[in-house]
Amino acid sequence: MNRKNLIALAAILIILAVVGYVVYIYSGLGKPSETEVKKPTLKPVSLKIMTDWSQWGQDDFKRYFFAESGMPRAGVMTAPASMLLNITNISFVRVLDPKEWVEAGRKGEVDGFIGQNRYNISYVCLAGGLHPIEDTTILELVKHIPDIMKGYTEDGKLCWVAMYWQPYTWLINREYAEKNGLAIPESWSDLIKPEYLGSVLKGVNLVAIYPVTNRPATSNTVNVLLSKYGWEKGWSLIAVVFGGASSLYTSSSAARTAISTGKALLTILGFEDAYTAYSMDPNRLSIKFPKNETGFWLTPIAIAAGVSEDGLDGMYRLITWALTDMQDKMLLNRSGWLNMPVLGWNNTSPRMVYKEQAMANIHAPPLELELALGEAGSSIALYADIITTDGDVRGLLRQFIQKVAEKYMKGEMDVNTYYEYIFKLGEPVEFTDPVSKAQVHFTLEKARELGNAMREGKVSGDELKQELKNALVNKLSSLIESLS
Repeated sequence: MNRKNLIALAAILIILAVVGYVVYIYSGLGKPSETEVKKPTLKPVSLKIMTDWSQWGQDDFKRYFFAESGMPRAGVMTAPASMLLNITNISFVRVLDPKEWVEAGRKGEVDGFIGQNRYNISYVCLAGGLHPIEDTTILELVKHIPDIMKGYTEDGKLCWVAMYWQPYTWLINREYAEKNGLAIPESWSDLIKPEYLGSVLKGVNLVAIYPVTNRPATSNTVNVLLSKYGWEKGWSLIAVVFGGASSLYTSSSAARTAISTGKALLTILGFEDAYTAYSMDPNRLSIKFPKNETGFWLTPIAIAAGVSEDGLDGMYRLITWALTDMQDKMLLNRSGWLNMPVLGWNNTSPRMVYKEQAMANIHAPPLELELALGEAGSSIALYADIITTDGDVRGLLRQFIQKVAEKYMKGEMDVNTYYEYIFKLGEPVEFTDPVSKAQVHFTLEKARELGNAMREGKVSGDELKQELKNALVNKLSSLIESLS
């Protein structure tokens, strides 16, 4: 067939197509059915949300929600989440004090909340700052979310649910363990066994540690140990693994580098940091979740008690999206949001293999104990930092641990006596209460009292720190002398 014939054939086909389209439209075949049910159009809404996110977190979330969620995937362009949900704007208000969240929720000054920890958001709920979540789609979704990742009002109505979470995991240097003849531990309590503390006599550092105050991984681990093992045994473990058997670093990134370069056995990190290090050297490093004592943080989403009708509808849309599309397309797949989905049924990230491992080992205290530890938080972190960062205390703790380990290895004390001495470290110190000026012991109730006093400005952290340090130095000196 020559070129002229091809052109003529193409012209005929185009004409036939146009004629066919006109006939289709005007014959009624192309018109929608009179009985076709039209999908309801979502009313445009604008949301105001109170959060504890940083400005970066706010901006990055909005960038994804309003733009990047619609970018091409496998060559297919889709509408961003904001258009699909008809949420025209989200304005964030950053407030850290949960008491202000309660007031804002009651007064309806915002539509909803994103952020705070499990303890704080539960407080906001129980104080009447949150609206019950009663949307049937959401209620069906949350059936598949563990109870520790959602909260209820006193009459049993859902009031918040986690959007995502992050476990705190060990980053372990397997080569360091092998070189020093150490088995990979399963739990924090393994690290106080004689075979581990005996290695301290040879200069082994079991843990690369960093300060506790304002460090989520270490502060959360302190609460996990206190809630799982009890006040006294918990402090004994902290004194050993955060103090005498550790090497001190200024930050989590410095501790991570110490493990990567073979200067200690393990450190505690957020999953994202640990996975980053592991992926760079999988032949030497491992990720391990402490058995039945893996701490975690989560990010809740909730609705304000005084929300308007439009705000309620908009928050239901946002929560539904957060538990569906966000789980599979944003979390673990996008830099900056490498967090564990609470669901993530269709999330294809290779990191999802760690979700089940972490979930099988997470530990959260009962809510009543979590509330108590939350009230005591400031004084607990201060005492933990004395153990972790004070040079005098760290030196005495290492000296004590070495003496106990040496006596055990020489056969001068049996295993029961060995643990009796280790657990003396957690017995409450006696110190001068800077508020009452009385001699008191550092119990959980006293820690709660002092934590509240610090928040109310009735006692300075420096004054309390000095009193607790003096008491701890005296106690450790006495214990060391008793071993002589």
